[in-house]
Amino acid sequence: MILHLVLFRFKPDASAARIDAAGRALLGMQVGIPEIRGIQWGPNLGPSASEYPFALQVRLDDMGAVQTYLDHPVHRATVKDFLHEIREARMAIDLEVP
Repeated sequence: MILHLVLFRFKPDASAARIDAAGRALLGMQVGIPEIRGIQWGPNLGPSASEYPFALQVRLDDMGAVQTYLDHPVHRATVKDFLHEIREARMAIDLEVP
């Protein structure tokens, strides 16, 4: 199992409503991308919250599934339509877990 973890920082002028819409859209990807085994979105509660205030966790079977997810039209559209204009920075990692 791979945990695809993405931390987000949004532009200062990004409204709470747009960030909320982005979170709902990210969670909605599970409906259109069969490789997603689980997905979670929410505020970063840790000490680094000021750097990256939001986190996305996507669980996928393997790195092949990660690549399929990244290339999937639903993922690409979600990023383009909901994140591109409001995202200031992101950091992503892929971690293998049992």
